[in-house]
Amino acid sequence: MPRKGVTVYDLLISCPGDVNDYLELIKEAVDNFNKLYGSLNNIQVSVKHWSTDSFPESGDKPQELLNKQIVRDCDAAVAIFWTRFGTATDRYGSGTEEEIEEMLLAKKQVFMYFLDIPITPSEINEEQFTAVKNFKERYKDRGIFFTVKDKSEFKRQFTNHLTLYFLNLVNEKETFQNEQLKPLLTIRDKNTSSDECSVPIKFNLLESKFLNENYKKIIDHIEELNKTVISEVPTKVDNNTKKLTLSLNEEDNVNFLSKIADDVTISDDFKKLTNDFAIKEEIKLHENFWCLGNLKKHKFQMPTPFGKSAPSYIGTDEERNRFSLLKKLYWEIKSFNEYTEYFTFMDNIECIELMVSNTGKTYDEDIDIKLIVPKGCLLKQHDLLYPGENIIEEIQEIKIEEMLFKIEETDTVCAYDYPQQPLLRSEEINVSPLLTYNRTSSYESQKNYYKDSLNDIFIYRYFDKPESDILRFDIEYLKHNTSMAFPSKLLFKNIPRTIEYEITSKFTPDMVKGKINLKSD
Repeated sequence: MPRKGVTVYDLLISCPGDVNDYLELIKEAVDNFNKLYGSLNNIQVSVKHWSTDSFPESGDKPQELLNKQIVRDCDAAVAIFWTRFGTATDRYGSGTEEEIEEMLLAKKQVFMYFLDIPITPSEINEEQFTAVKNFKERYKDRGIFFTVKDKSEFKRQFTNHLTLYFLNLVNEKETFQNEQLKPLLTIRDKNTSSDECSVPIKFNLLESKFLNENYKKIIDHIEELNKTVISEVPTKVDNNTKKLTLSLNEEDNVNFLSKIADDVTISDDFKKLTNDFAIKEEIKLHENFWCLGNLKKHKFQMPTPFGKSAPSYIGTDEERNRFSLLKKLYWEIKSFNEYTEYFTFMDNIECIELMVSNTGKTYDEDIDIKLIVPKGCLLKQHDLLYPGENIIEEIQEIKIEEMLFKIEETDTVCAYDYPQQPLLRSEEINVSPLLTYNRTSSYESQKNYYKDSLNDIFIYRYFDKPESDILRFDIEYLKHNTSMAFPSKLLFKNIPRTIEYEITSKFTPDMVKGKINLKSD
């Protein structure tokens, strides 16, 4: 049965004709290596020699044809010299020398041996022997060679060298493959993918469409109120009021109304808020802007099991509508001011968006990320401004904290995989309104809910050090060639020059250390 994944290394035998007796020793050593180590390591060494592995071909010099057919495809070579150097080629002193040079130029392994065996002087070709000695002298500065005294020593030495080289090659290959299969974790800027620097950004909420639309509503309502002022001249009461006073004369009407209703007045705080807005925006209010005609409010309100009912008013539709619009304007301005205060605070914050990237060849698990931020720079979630009393409920309904602080998922960056949260917080549990308030009934409970929402996003574990703030968080699993965003943007009251980080994980044996430079505009 063929073995899958076997790596075959071709070994070139290159030697002059006076050492042909050693060819069989080389083949025996290679066969023994393959039997002892080849199967265990899924490798095989295959011997190549011109006498058995070349074929007739024309079109070039003989040695160049051998180079193309055999030499250049071999992974290593074994060369043996005794008294002969070989026949010269067009470029070198012999074919063996040219084959050795081809291997060395390709940075391939050459096992070099010189035989120190007695020989009858009459059999020595002095020119050939001198060429061998000259080559040996030249080669000593280019590599390691061995001198052997007989066949037994050669076989022992060559077997040892062959084993050392190819087993080391196998180990290097396995190490390289293991290195290639490792996860490779780093922290990068989500917007630029740089692992060296990150450019802080701002929210720019004051220029948002949402705030501009609210501002336009206020301006439109002021213009409407300026155009629809009510004269201070007393007007007649409406039909509902007439029903109450049908049998009374005009003077009695006035006395009766004073007993059941009070004039509707607008408080100074109410006026001041609107006047301040108008002055700031350079809007002129009509001189009768606050006039409500003869609008009155019933002194008596019908009690209900849940408290007093809403007040009822006595007056014309025009008077009641104007009062309603003035109240609406007041709450719009109050909410607008709270949004402006909240957005101004947020716009003064600078933040960065970071991600953890696995650029390796395999997944990783149980990843622990540690950030080291210089002291006095980090803005934590409990330092954030709470939304005002009149806007906090709306802010929670639109989940603005998620839009502001979470890092948005893209086609190349996964959103952070938050741990499973409880289905309901305690203040969300629906309890009878007769027994308790719900979460929108109290500003304090709303602030607590908002704080919980922030804590669900900023899930970092904080540690205080004398010179730094430490943040830690975990990622359970990160696939290779994948990036995952941090749980939140990192917020700063002062921009640090650098943030250092450390990463440990299940399949990365060494701690990964690095730093991100912050470039402020």
